[in-house]
Amino acid sequence: MSYAKRIWILVSVIMLLLSLLRFEESRNRYQGIDHYYKLTQEQMKKDLDYLQKMITEVHPKTYGGVPSEIRQAMQQAYQEIEQIDNVWQFYFVTQQVMNSLKDGHSSILSPNEKIIEQLPFTYQWLEEGLYVTSSSGWLHRGDKIIEIGGKNEQELIEMLQSFVSYDNVHDLKRRTNTDRILTIAPYLEYFGLTDGHKVRVTVERSGKMILGEVDIQLRTNQPYPESNLLEYRVYKEDDLAVFRVDSFSQFNEYNKKVIQNFFETVKKEGVHQVAIDLRYNVGGSTMFGDYILSFLEIPPYRNLKTAVRYSPVVSQRVTGKPIDKDEMLYFESDPIPVKTHENTFTGKLYIITSPDTYSAATALATVVKDNRIGTIVGEAPGGKPSSYGDILSFELPESKFRLFISFKWIERPSITLKNRYEDALQPDIYVPTTYEDLAQGRDPQLEMVKKLIREERQQERIPLSLR
Repeated sequence: MSYAKRIWILVSVIMLLLSLLRFEESRNRYQGIDHYYKLTQEQMKKDLDYLQKMITEVHPKTYGGVPSEIRQAMQQAYQEIEQIDNVWQFYFVTQQVMNSLKDGHSSILSPNEKIIEQLPFTYQWLEEGLYVTSSSGWLHRGDKIIEIGGKNEQELIEMLQSFVSYDNVHDLKRRTNTDRILTIAPYLEYFGLTDGHKVRVTVERSGKMILGEVDIQLRTNQPYPESNLLEYRVYKEDDLAVFRVDSFSQFNEYNKKVIQNFFETVKKEGVHQVAIDLRYNVGGSTMFGDYILSFLEIPPYRNLKTAVRYSPVVSQRVTGKPIDKDEMLYFESDPIPVKTHENTFTGKLYIITSPDTYSAATALATVVKDNRIGTIVGEAPGGKPSSYGDILSFELPESKFRLFISFKWIERPSITLKNRYEDALQPDIYVPTTYEDLAQGRDPQLEMVKKLIREERQQERIPLSLR
């Protein structure tokens, strides 16, 4: 091939890429997103004014001035309401503003639809990729999704990062699963993944690539399953007791009694290993975790440090007494002594985590790791070790969207050069869940804990001179 021909091909490729980029920029991403609930520009402007006020007066990131990226996002939102007219379109505009905060706790709830257009299959985004979890048409349960709408996994991640409120990539995948973003029609339209009323999907099955189209259908919108399970089980043969806590939201006398009963049972059964299972726990009150730690035989430990934004809006919501000033109050964590009592646990502690571990559940795992209280087993939590949090809830006056905004910065107990910029708490022993584990009903994290206990027992049987 001649030099001139190679140059011509290179120029042609560059021109094609530029034309595709111009097309993407010019594409009206709201076109095709319809809804019966219409909004006027005046109504949307009123909501944006309220949204801007709450972000400016509540979130710690705007204390002392609004960062340029948030100002730009607000300006863009005011411009974009000129080309939209319904609640779904307006949701996408407002969520873009929330994304500019880079805070997984601060977001807006999407419109709640009982019936919605969507793709007729479910999926699970695991550490190893996207998998079909319910067969539909030519799609089979267990197919690994390679592309949706022409975008591969990394392109989907980059696409979602510019929109979803999230803490880290594990949290991003969790929220994509929970909100079913990759199958719900308004999201598919917004991200340009549709081709008419169809979506092109590429899957891998038995080592072969299969490309096909999936029709968008009107279907009942099934809520994502949530669990408030609070239960424990003793594996006497493994010298292990597992306490599964799926939510920290209700820290009340009943739950305190269940925790107490768990440690009473541990003592009664003479168990020397305890695992707190936080894999399905998306958070709630940090007092839940503090109460669990009060049953351990541990030296004084350091808890989370906080910076609290106290503005007139926050103080009115938190204390019921508005103040005239806007200030940031900082609270260090002094060592917390733990008194021994009749149910104090003196053995070894494990914390089991997953991408679904979030907020106060991540906080407990972080406190345990930073104070070297126990061993973290599993996958990295969806929450950051240091993050914004403790949200206030508002309602936009016209669209009635639920708005959540953090008013605290919460920092891990031990900041080092190595962990200062970590966006995820790395487990001491990394154990991912694969699709094969789900299909076969295996519990790889619990099996790893049992394996560690067996290995430790074996090590204890070996004379010191032979180790």
